[in-house]
Amino acid sequence: MALDAHTEARLRRLLDERDIHDVLLRYCRGVDRCDKTLIASCYHADAVDDHGNWQVLGADAAQHIFDLVKPGPDAAMHFLGNARVEVEGDTAFAESYVLAFRAFRRDDKPFTRTRAVRFVDRFTRRDGEWRISERVVADDWNRVDEVIEALADTHKFRYGSKDQDDPVYAIRRGGLARRPAGKR
Repeated sequence: MALDAHTEARLRRLLDERDIHDVLLRYCRGVDRCDKTLIASCYHADAVDDHGNWQVLGADAAQHIFDLVKPGPDAAMHFLGNARVEVEGDTAFAESYVLAFRAFRRDDKPFTRTRAVRFVDRFTRRDGEWRISERVVADDWNRVDEVIEALADTHKFRYGSKDQDDPVYAIRRGGLARRPAGKR
């Protein structure tokens, strides 16, 4: 079945939007799991990322972000919400709403930080691949809260980690569901 030009153009745009959305998801996983390879796959080498309190070139972004979030006990999670992608040939513009959560300790007390930000991005397609060429992070609000009460019996849960032992990587090696949970 042959497609008319209008339908073919719409399908191309949908595939481009999907590829860009995948970059956004890879970025979030890369940061949360401290995966430098995944973070690096999101940027063109000459990209600029302006997070407000820091600015870095794409070639240095993975190492810079890794050094900020480092593997360790502090947990992190990015939740990608609304994402509007506007494709214009080999350039695209995206506005993505993100909630970024971090659990950490201060003075031996547990705290959580919540940030509501927007990734305002310019993507470019080079050699058939979409990557970030410019990012500005717009902070809409943020807060830090002391944890007053936590769930009991958390030793029974399977926890994420900021390394290749995280369940998202471990399940690919097989047998994860057969190993006991509760390691922290």
